[in-house]
Amino acid sequence: MPYLAHRTPRPYPSSQEQARHPQRLAPFCQTPSSSEAEAHAFALSTGWSDLAKDTSVPRSKTGKGPRLAQLRRLIASLETSSSPAAPSLLSLGVPDIHRHLPGPGLASGVLHEVIAATHDAVPATFAFLLALTSLALAAKPGLAILVASQRALAPWGALYGHGLDRLGVDPSRLMLVAARTDKEALWAMEEILRSRVRPAMVSGALARCPDLTASRRLNLAAAALAIPLTLACTAKESGASAAATRWRISTLPASRDRFGALLDPCWSLSLERCRHGRPGKWFVEWNHVAHRFSLVEGMADRSPAQGTSSLRIAG
Repeated sequence: MPYLAHRTPRPYPSSQEQARHPQRLAPFCQTPSSSEAEAHAFALSTGWSDLAKDTSVPRSKTGKGPRLAQLRRLIASLETSSSPAAPSLLSLGVPDIHRHLPGPGLASGVLHEVIAATHDAVPATFAFLLALTSLALAAKPGLAILVASQRALAPWGALYGHGLDRLGVDPSRLMLVAARTDKEALWAMEEILRSRVRPAMVSGALARCPDLTASRRLNLAAAALAIPLTLACTAKESGASAAATRWRISTLPASRDRFGALLDPCWSLSLERCRHGRPGKWFVEWNHVAHRFSLVEGMADRSPAQGTSSLRIAG
């Protein structure tokens, strides 16, 4: 694929070159302080070479503290900078949820994490991710790209065409990128975001949530795109992250048809963290005909021991 091209690293000079041209060793022999090197390496690793070459930052050895603080401010401004593309939102169609978000939907150009509450909730978490993909495909033309690591999907099998269609995802508009490891999947997502491809949505499925550095890299890569960026994780544990929102997904009893087959999936959604918003919890159902979410009433402040027999759809 053109957007998965390998980058050639800068070669280290050979011993013969070192003997003939000792002056060329200067770029390789400088040893900045650990904090200074960390900020400089982060700027280079995320592709922000202008930050690493910024001459406005003082280079004196005595002012390392102010310089490091300024570098951190520059990195923060890059992460929160406005996107050159027109800002857009992925509407969830549920006003009660939108009131907890900065706008009426999920912001584009930033990362949104979707995490399974338990091991048994992993398939439901992937289904919720695909439901979001259905909303994105309905709102924009083009393909949706799903990058999945082998460990994330292996225990549950491959994606099923009829199941995708029931969630409103046209299989012909879904591009699946298979990766062996989570690290390869994160690399593929970053390359897609930095390429000229303009998909309707980019999603990822990992066995474990990315750390703070990896989530920052995804945020920086997605800053120029006005498309939704979501990431589903199967591990229950989660640490620090640069994601704009973090959702915890649990399962609920779903409605069934007259033959006892699964009709409309239900989820318990917990918004654990939201930048410029507030947490919340809702019980939603996916309408497989209208391809939209509906708020479920009758379970607010209900303990698991009380059961779910009195569920009904709001509205």
